[in-house]
Amino acid sequence: MTGKSATLIACSLAAMLCAQPAHAGKARDYLNAPKDSWVTFYNIGYSTSVTPVEGGEDFGVPKFGTNVLSQSVIITRVMDFWGRTGGVSLIVPYLDLSLDAGGYNTQQAGLGDLSFALESNIFGAPALSKEEFKKWTPETFSSIHFVLTAPTGPYDANNVLNTGSNRWIFTPTINYSYTPNGGRTWLEAYGTMKLFSENQATQTDQYPLFLFEGHASQNVTDKLWFSADAYYNVGGETRVSGEAQDNAADTLRLGVGAGIRLWSGAQLLLNYDQVVIKPNGQPTGTNFRLSLAQVW
Repeated sequence: MTGKSATLIACSLAAMLCAQPAHAGKARDYLNAPKDSWVTFYNIGYSTSVTPVEGGEDFGVPKFGTNVLSQSVIITRVMDFWGRTGGVSLIVPYLDLSLDAGGYNTQQAGLGDLSFALESNIFGAPALSKEEFKKWTPETFSSIHFVLTAPTGPYDANNVLNTGSNRWIFTPTINYSYTPNGGRTWLEAYGTMKLFSENQATQTDQYPLFLFEGHASQNVTDKLWFSADAYYNVGGETRVSGEAQDNAADTLRLGVGAGIRLWSGAQLLLNYDQVVIKPNGQPTGTNFRLSLAQVW
């Protein structure tokens, strides 16, 4: 692969990353849990994308395909924040990345960047003991969430693919979750902004990326619910050595999801989504995610 085509792919990879929200949400992500409890999540996801490379035809790379197998473990301690439910979390990711670009293939696998989360309810989710929680009827609520991602994963500026990002990322999110019937139906909106520090190894920085999600979910039985999901990403253009790359996101993804209660405190969550509207130069793609949550 020539240096020019490698540069084209690197710039297009930045565009792909803009279009794919990290820690993509799902319906009922922020429901209340008893205080002084632990919640653990195991997440696995598989995503595929095909990205056109502007000018790549001249170098034999008109487009490239990526596959990402991601896994993560999240450990959350639910706490009482002045009478409101709050919590702190550690997020440990593992990534297996592969790239196919005009016959050039490469792969990287390893730990990703560690993240740390702090969240607190604003209204509608009081801090309850396990005994109180059993008698409580869910109600409309809103919460605020902060995630700080540290550049702890391995990174080599000479590699096209890296499981670490070599930069800090700060991600505040606010959710509004409405239920008209005590938690059998939820209509939810999440708003997120991602702020990035500079990757000094490649002199790459990025404008803020804004993520908006809408989820409508309905219980079918006491143990099963389904959801319809929408994700819209805008902004996040990258700059290399101060030069704008014209790769800002403006992408709509639609999907479906389901939640199944397995046993006491355990839930299996399934989600699928795909890109339906995007600007030229942004990737098409699909995502499948599975999560297993347990309250201890």
